[in-house]
Amino acid sequence: MIIRWVCEKDNKKWMYPIQKCIYCKGPVKKQVSRKARVIGITKVNIPSPMHPIIPYNVILLEDEHGNKMPKKTMKDYKIGDEYKIEKAKSDSGVIATKIKYDLYEALKSSLELLNSFDVMENDKVLIKPSIIEPAYSYSAVNTNPKILDALITFLKEKNVNDIIVAEQAMVGNDTLDSAKKSGMLEVCEKHNVGFVDLKKAEYAEKEAEGFKFEVAKYFFERKVINIPVMKTNSQIGISGAVENMVRCAHKDTQKNMFKHDIEKTLPKLIKTLPHFITIGDATIGMHGQGPTSLGEPAFLNMLFASKDPVALDAVFVEMGMMEMPQYLKECGSLGLGNCDSKTIEVVGDELEAIKFSLKPAKKNESAHPKIKLIDGKADPYIFNSAIKSTAKLIGLSGQEINLAIGSQLTKDMIADKNRLVAYGNDAIEKIKSLGITPIAEIPEGIDDLEKIILLKSILENPEKEGITIADKIKSKFLSWVQK
Repeated sequence: MIIRWVCEKDNKKWMYPIQKCIYCKGPVKKQVSRKARVIGITKVNIPSPMHPIIPYNVILLEDEHGNKMPKKTMKDYKIGDEYKIEKAKSDSGVIATKIKYDLYEALKSSLELLNSFDVMENDKVLIKPSIIEPAYSYSAVNTNPKILDALITFLKEKNVNDIIVAEQAMVGNDTLDSAKKSGMLEVCEKHNVGFVDLKKAEYAEKEAEGFKFEVAKYFFERKVINIPVMKTNSQIGISGAVENMVRCAHKDTQKNMFKHDIEKTLPKLIKTLPHFITIGDATIGMHGQGPTSLGEPAFLNMLFASKDPVALDAVFVEMGMMEMPQYLKECGSLGLGNCDSKTIEVVGDELEAIKFSLKPAKKNESAHPKIKLIDGKADPYIFNSAIKSTAKLIGLSGQEINLAIGSQLTKDMIADKNRLVAYGNDAIEKIKSLGITPIAEIPEGIDDLEKIILLKSILENPEKEGITIADKIKSKFLSWVQK
């Protein structure tokens, strides 16, 4: 796809969007071409950080208007060959699109390349973004609001007008605060589209593989378009099309899913849901210590689209040259999608041509360099609480603490760890069952500020061997005073 912004009066063209001609101040017209021919070829044999797979070709394309654009490809072309991208042949195909200045055209092109787009004029649509915490859009923690804007515009151009945006923040965060800071509420107001906090939704009980879920009824009453931000996840490998559906479930269901191993229960949740379309937001994307604001923007400038969420996630994993998460393998074994990147049909940009080594998330990192996280797949509330609590202690020195969270802890994970602190009820219960005595237990029932004060007292005192009654009284008093 080649796009130019053209002033017909002055016969001037621009490669990037402009509102009006800089010469005559008159209107400009967007010129979009989806066919081109090859007029030049360069073979590259030297790898670089952004282009590690060699050899590859850079072909120069020219459209019917004489507009030119370079394109990276692993295929061999000849001068004069036609360059055209065909639609996906099956619903399991994944569309990979490099964004060139115009996000809307990239999204429109991606959806048109799907084998079929099943949203019709009179359909009721639910758009499910990822909005986990209050963070600005440039941090890549939440879905880029520009994606939501482009998608709503696309749907309304197709006369799809019954649209809602529905999401709930990670347990422990406020949904409306998160939606406002991320820019999502502003987009909803711009298009007069309702925003639904799923924490307040009605739920229906569903069951799959012997596990019961409370799922928001909206997901069975409307056609769903899933728009997750594509990022690394220190608990399960990546967050993407599959993981984004965790928050369609009630918070108690979410906690129960993690208690019984999220990598086994997440595929079962997907099995209860009707089919949905996914647009994977990698306009920025995240790598490093995701999925929260501890991660780093990856600046991928990509979109992914598919009717197979498992295949979409598998392509993202392969693109980032990361290890395939266990839950995607479980999805594949349950017949929920294709997790074998070698057999997935990738349309648009070639998978080998867009590969870029992303930093995987480390499982033992917290916000504080002296506090190591031993994550037994803690539920979202405890995981979020642990990250926020350790972040509040940044700048303080001290002796290393091993903070154990979650119900999936094993003896191998914690047996040789010094200064072990059990954080949250699941970790306290699990560590007791393993016959190990931590130096301190911090239950989830106490105030967040108390948790921070107790952690601070342990961090700053290397001789600390437990939390005393005096510590608890002091933390309560300080918590009350600071409020």
